[in-house]
Amino acid sequence: MAAALLCAVASLGACRSAEAGPESTAKHMIDNVMARYARAYQNNDPDAMAELYTQEALLLPPGHELVTGRDSVRAFWSRGMEPGFRMTTMAVEVSGGTGYVVGRYYVPPDDQDEAETGKYIIALRRERDGAWRITADIWNADHPDEEPDSTTDSASQAVALLGQAFETIAQSP
Repeated sequence: MAAALLCAVASLGACRSAEAGPESTAKHMIDNVMARYARAYQNNDPDAMAELYTQEALLLPPGHELVTGRDSVRAFWSRGMEPGFRMTTMAVEVSGGTGYVVGRYYVPPDDQDEAETGKYIIALRRERDGAWRITADIWNADHPDEEPDSTTDSASQAVALLGQAFETIAQSP
């Protein structure tokens, strides 16, 4: 009886290991994407940034129109990135071929601007080639420079954009 119980417990542990394996691998791959993101940002490399995004990616920068598609993402990042940028991942979640990262960022002060801290969510999906790429990228500062003119308009726009981001994620191949 003890041997049967030991076998049952051992097989449960093996099941957990097998389940955690693909998720753990996916989280590791997503961590690598985030490290490449930080490196590309710190090196002010819009081409390297763009390669991290899907062809139909959505970029939702604060105070800016929705940016759609890898080429438009490249053009956005070509405008420049702040030196000294740092980011910290707080959570990575994965379910099948989709995942998301929640984190914090810091941009040090410069001659024109004070330091900025904020938070971000980056949604990713595993592409047909097995690579994880960014499908949606949104961030905002903890202390916005300007208050929006209308809270209702701002909230409605945010909900609409979030809906578009989730549609893109759901349409994964």
